[in-house]
Amino acid sequence: MTRFKKTILLAVCTGLFGVLLTAHPSGMGLEENLGLSLLFQMRGVREAPSEVVVVALDSASVDHFQLPRDLSRWPRSLHAQLVKKLSDAGANVIAFDIFFRAAREGDSMLGEAIAAAGNVVLIESTEQKMPSSKKGANTVGENIIFEKRVLPHAPLAEASVAVAPFPLPKVPVRVNEFWLFKNNSADSGTLPVIVLQLFALQVFDEMIVLFENVLHHPSVIQAKKEPALTTSFDLLQDLMTREKSEMTTGSSLNIWVRDLKRIFEKKTVISEALVAEIKKPSRTYPVLLKALIKMYAGGASRYLNYYGPPGSLVTLPYFEVFEGLEQSSLDLRGKAVFIGSSEIVSISEKQDDFHTVFSQPDGLKLSGVEIAATAFANLLKDESVRRAPLVLNFMSVFFFGVLIAVCWFLGTPLKAAMVTFVTVVVFIVLVFMQFKHSGMWFSLIVPLFFQTPFAGFTALLWRYLDSKREQKEIKKAFAYFLPDRVVAHLSHRVEDLRAGNQLVHGTVLYTDIENYTTLSESMSPKVLGILMSDYYEAIFAPVERHGGIVLNVTGDAMLAIWPAPQDDPLLRKQACETALEVCEVLDHFNHDTTYPVLRTRLGLHCGQVMLGSIGGGHRLEYTAIGDMANTAARIEGLNKTLGTRLLASDMVLRGLEGFLARELGVFLLRGKSRPIGVHELISDVQDCSADQIILCRDFGSALDLYRRRRWPEAVEAFSEMESDEPARYYITLCKHLITYPPEEIWDGIIPIKTK
Repeated sequence: MTRFKKTILLAVCTGLFGVLLTAHPSGMGLEENLGLSLLFQMRGVREAPSEVVVVALDSASVDHFQLPRDLSRWPRSLHAQLVKKLSDAGANVIAFDIFFRAAREGDSMLGEAIAAAGNVVLIESTEQKMPSSKKGANTVGENIIFEKRVLPHAPLAEASVAVAPFPLPKVPVRVNEFWLFKNNSADSGTLPVIVLQLFALQVFDEMIVLFENVLHHPSVIQAKKEPALTTSFDLLQDLMTREKSEMTTGSSLNIWVRDLKRIFEKKTVISEALVAEIKKPSRTYPVLLKALIKMYAGGASRYLNYYGPPGSLVTLPYFEVFEGLEQSSLDLRGKAVFIGSSEIVSISEKQDDFHTVFSQPDGLKLSGVEIAATAFANLLKDESVRRAPLVLNFMSVFFFGVLIAVCWFLGTPLKAAMVTFVTVVVFIVLVFMQFKHSGMWFSLIVPLFFQTPFAGFTALLWRYLDSKREQKEIKKAFAYFLPDRVVAHLSHRVEDLRAGNQLVHGTVLYTDIENYTTLSESMSPKVLGILMSDYYEAIFAPVERHGGIVLNVTGDAMLAIWPAPQDDPLLRKQACETALEVCEVLDHFNHDTTYPVLRTRLGLHCGQVMLGSIGGGHRLEYTAIGDMANTAARIEGLNKTLGTRLLASDMVLRGLEGFLARELGVFLLRGKSRPIGVHELISDVQDCSADQIILCRDFGSALDLYRRRRWPEAVEAFSEMESDEPARYYITLCKHLITYPPEEIWDGIIPIKTK
């Protein structure tokens, strides 16, 4: 394939890869949880609208009034005074993010103040319930949870203009969105929606004019006769007959919001005409009215466009309202005031806080009232964050992938990396500028952290394949003194050829046949040669199948290795699988041949080892140089002492899963200065029997008694496994320790004197 074709193929694959990941829910989740957060952090704090004010029930107010830190216990008479002061100061809307559940002292005073103000919105709560008939069922797919509206104390709710919910997730997730209409229901306008509608009563007359203009629109007149639109026409005409003065009495405001939302529930000629009408350049509708119509025409939820960390909105401590607003530089006339628990200094007692993109490292989060005020401000200014249109977002991801893939085929890898870096920076800047100036949010995480590495690694892989011809020349040089299978693993760098050896981390398998000397004396050299050839053919196959290298064969002993530049659990696992398969192969070998039974012992160890050529003149031998091979041989020899077949060191089994193995103790092998933990490798977990599992468990318990110097109990425990050879070994050892107790300082290490 030519370089040009490779570039085109990689470009298309990178682009499609990004589009598919972006469309997948996991990709969308990454963009929302990481990409959106990154864009907010890059943008930083921005100025909040002056029309929104938060009155904070904070710790400073607690101290000022000498009130309990449990904010629900504050006197409602105090809230009544607050409402009066805010109303006198000219606040347009007063919204409480405080749930007044039950009757309390001072309710009458608060109710009178709310009624007198005529512009107070109270928050309601929701409770999740499970029908008693279905409790305990928990059948997958059954919707057994329902939400129950919990209204504020009735006299207070009746005195208010409206009540509304503002549900937010109180779990350790980031709050990125808010509901306008809970569960997409027109009957449940949330707190920001109700507050905006009340705030927009100042353009009520202009809204009626808008309705009249829409009813005279040619497309609407033409559609009047359609039966499907009859309800919408009747509802719109009914809205035009309502009086502005009615909006602040009873539940009229909630009904108005419900009815107006129903017009926009389905895209009809009426809803489309309303949206088109406010966009006409020839019309001079107020900005507030345009924001209101866009709110109803939008979806059931919006992404929050945060202004910054806690305290970014105009915030007035609760007690300062009582100090005298006339002395304050803050003018509340015509503003929407949100009242609730809020802190700019974190306090441990605070519960009404939520994790957002601006949560502070010290644990300070945004309060519920600040999120409600932020949502209202977003609606008021029509500046909620919005995802880029689907097609446009996919196109940006696709073409970014194409451009990055092309960059990676420009000249050398260094040049390609530099051009890619510049391309990524430009892309980040473009996405950020869109977000900052228009609130449009394009995918960022998938292009940066998935497409870019994908294109880079794929391009480098192709470059690597193109360099295989050069590597073949190097392999020729190795082939003069190395086996082909060793070359395939180690001949990747010219420096290795010049140095003649290589320091690697290897897992070593050492095998030896029991009583081989006696066997060789009883057979003719010819027959013995045939036997050993068949034997090695049988055990070489598992080694090669699992990626090992047979380094050395001496008489009845084999040394195999799995080398890597550093410790690789996968290679250690392959070595263990090989050892178990060798045992299985030899069982079949002994069963299916007429040769004498060959009892082979195996030992596994790992660590740093030097692979290189030793010898002189024209005779070279490629082998492992170092203590690892010698230690593996010593571990193999320990089988004779313990009566086992396959042993492995701690280092080999560290972190591996999928094998049944039991610890046999810590041994100081002959000729070694450092003790080593040894395990018997029994089988794969999926092939083990219940008896083997029980044996491992009981042996471990007995070994623990041994280490705690409780040797009589250990003897009793090991005796229950008397048919087990390692248990017999420990019975003898424990009896010896009972007769000849060791010194006070004893670490349980067992010295081995024989090979």
